[in-house]
Amino acid sequence: MDASGAILHQADMVDTDNSGSLGVGNTLRLARVRAGLSVFDVASATKINSEYLEAIESMDRAALPPRAYALGFVRCYANHLGLGADELVCEFKAQFYDGVLPLGDLSPRPAPAWVDFRLPKGSGIAFVIACALGLATWYGLRAPSQSMAGVPPVPEALADWAKSQDIGSVPELPGTHVSLDDS
Repeated sequence: MDASGAILHQADMVDTDNSGSLGVGNTLRLARVRAGLSVFDVASATKINSEYLEAIESMDRAALPPRAYALGFVRCYANHLGLGADELVCEFKAQFYDGVLPLGDLSPRPAPAWVDFRLPKGSGIAFVIACALGLATWYGLRAPSQSMAGVPPVPEALADWAKSQDIGSVPELPGTHVSLDDS
């Protein structure tokens, strides 16, 4: 008899009304043994890790994956063995997760308004133009004394020389001269 025939035959033999007293893990283990399947056979057929199947059979909470995966594994395991998957999942929830507080509502929520704030298109260019105009206005409205303060007036001794055509001979300026010569 092939595995599917054994599973169907075995499903007739298991009393699902009595499964509540045995526990879901024991019910699945008995069904698997009556079908003549090993944990590794079921693991290869259902693509569920054999450690998870053993954890379901022994009802070992520490070895199980998170709740949603565990419930899906129980459903898949029960379907593979030909048992009532919905009933076993409900019993598994009642036995295993009663008294455990759910995580709460994990549905996505809209982002706050300040997260989705965007400036209108072209506002960056308008900002740069406004800054350039402000700088040009500030520079143009400065007092003339501020712009001329950096250039000292021409000394009187050089004023006549600057107006003459003879630029070759520079006149001596009266005052102290610093010489770099040691003599």
